Amino acid sequence: MMNIELYLAYVMIITLLLLSPGPSVLLSINNGLNYSLKLALIGVLGNVLAFQILVIISATSLAALILSFSSLLLAIKIIGAVYLCFLGLKMYQSPVSQLNHKSYDEKHHKGSTVFKEAFLITSLNPKALIFVSALLPQFIDPTVTLMPQVVILCLTSAVIHFSIYVGYAALAFKAKNLLNSHKRRQVFNKVSGVIFLMFGVSIGASQLII
Repeated sequence: MMNIELYLAYVMIITLLLLSPGPSVLLSINNGLNYSLKLALIGVLGNVLAFQILVIISATSLAALILSFSSLLLAIKIIGAVYLCFLGLKMYQSPVSQLNHKSYDEKHHKGSTVFKEAFLITSLNPKALIFVSALLPQFIDPTVTLMPQVVILCLTSAVIHFSIYVGYAALAFKAKNLLNSHKRRQVFNKVSGVIFLMFGVSIGASQLII
């Protein structure tokens, strides 16, 4: 049985982490504004699955192995930076989808593509891996069997993650009418694209500084 104080502290910290703005949050908001709610939820599932994989990696020796190989970690950072820049350019150049046209969304945007984008943007985020790897061991009780604790922490973070990101996507979906003009939605897409480019460039630049 997990220590209840450790568990409550984990719930609070993981909630604050997932509420904080970042590439994954911005993508969920962007999906909610530009796609149907169904497609936005598929994207959320991609984020959640990728994050759970990071949690599982962090609970095993794989995280220490990855972090100990500087060249491997550098490769992950570079790939993540390039992918963020790619998504930024894609968003910047993307056409504005039609409001309240579910069939249009499902015809022009495959669920698998939305899922893949969300999955990759979380799994290739080096900061997420480093943070979770540093965070998770603080909430593992060495006097208690490891696997039940990992299962509890994974399920807890999955529920919190899904709830928060669905909330972001649903609010964005409901806010579509505030961006009901073609020009406003085009501006939002371009601003989102620039922010993603900035995320990617900042990760890439950090390697040059190091």
